[in-house]
Amino acid sequence: MNKEKIIGIVGYRSEDGSVFGAGSNYLELISRFGKPHIIFPCEEIVRMDMLLLPGGPDMAPQSFGAAPTFKTGNQDVFRQFFYDRQLPRYIEAGIPIFGICLGFQMLAVYFGSLLEQHLWRHPQSSARSTAAHEVAPLPVAAGYGAQPFEVNSHHHQGVLLRKLSPQLEALALAPPDPFQDDQLVEAFRHKTKPVMAVQWHPEEWFDDFSRKMIEQLLTGQRLTQNV
Repeated sequence: MNKEKIIGIVGYRSEDGSVFGAGSNYLELISRFGKPHIIFPCEEIVRMDMLLLPGGPDMAPQSFGAAPTFKTGNQDVFRQFFYDRQLPRYIEAGIPIFGICLGFQMLAVYFGSLLEQHLWRHPQSSARSTAAHEVAPLPVAAGYGAQPFEVNSHHHQGVLLRKLSPQLEALALAPPDPFQDDQLVEAFRHKTKPVMAVQWHPEEWFDDFSRKMIEQLLTGQRLTQNV
């Protein structure tokens, strides 16, 4: 992959409020494919080869027309500001976008999906880089990988398949839940726009499925065709 490609990542504040930027794991992931550019809150749209939307706390429920539940966490004002004010500009400009965890949820909601605010039984990783469960690629995603594979998991919100926007195409699903009549979407792509996302964290669990998604976005292949 051409190391001169510019990949933007939305900047955010550290938990103690002393640092603004992006985590080293995200910068390491981006550096596998190009040169990182940290986006500041009021920065004008940056011309880049791909935008990465990182993970983070919960979205503001009003973003998808819902009231907060008792399990909804605090929002990050910087990432929420980017979603509210800046993300539409990047989508309208046709800049390829790859979402991770919260980024997955933001993109799913932006295109009309309904977010589950708390998944009571979804498996979680015991540590940031340990496996939680397998995901199963759907036939349409065979070009990224046809066999189930393990991922890490650090989210309590998500999108069920029946609540995924018709603009989006599911690429992989979580294992069936015996207490749920629908499956959780773990990866998707937009049917016509250069937009893809995963619910797990490839910056801490680098996998071929995510790698091929990112490479497809960076090479500009037609997203309406199987890779």
